[in-house]
Amino acid sequence: MLATVGGGWLIGVAPQLAIAASANTDRANVMTANARNQILLAKLKRDYENIDALKNQVSTLQESVPTSAEISSFVTELNTLANARKVTLKSITVSDAKPYTPTTSVSASKDKTVSSPQTNPKITSTNFVTIPVQISVTGDYGKVLDFVNDVQLGRRLFLVSTLSSKGATNSKGVKGSPTISGDSQKVDSSIGGYIYVLLN
Repeated sequence: MLATVGGGWLIGVAPQLAIAASANTDRANVMTANARNQILLAKLKRDYENIDALKNQVSTLQESVPTSAEISSFVTELNTLANARKVTLKSITVSDAKPYTPTTSVSASKDKTVSSPQTNPKITSTNFVTIPVQISVTGDYGKVLDFVNDVQLGRRLFLVSTLSSKGATNSKGVKGSPTISGDSQKVDSSIGGYIYVLLN
């Protein structure tokens, strides 16, 4: 009788208990996964409610850093800004594109100096390029400064790296001398900087 009971346990009951335990574990795992999916679904619903705002944000970013040089569009924007500020664009020089080189920040510890790149790891020298641009304008000193500010805040991302001004030459060939207080002083200004392209 004991042998029969023992055999029944090993052959019938024990495997069923193991199956039940495995089923309970699977059910718990499914419930955990469902809970995670519910959280994700709720987030997706919230994001979808703001889909129009997100699309507008993406569109703005694509204008700021396009996937191709689009120099003609940038020149058109510069002309528009110059006209709005009543300054004259004398020349725009666009140099060859260069692979992006991440800048680094240096932090010192007790034992050594550590440099770390200041960039998103998805931005590399193979998919991100810089295009040097030099702009020459003539106009009132204050209006030129307003123009420079507008260019930095325009649709296309433009990082100003250099700015120099000198007194504009008048009709008699005589140069003036710009002063900080004299915003109406006519100046010839040179603005150097960079625009960017993020390749697909």
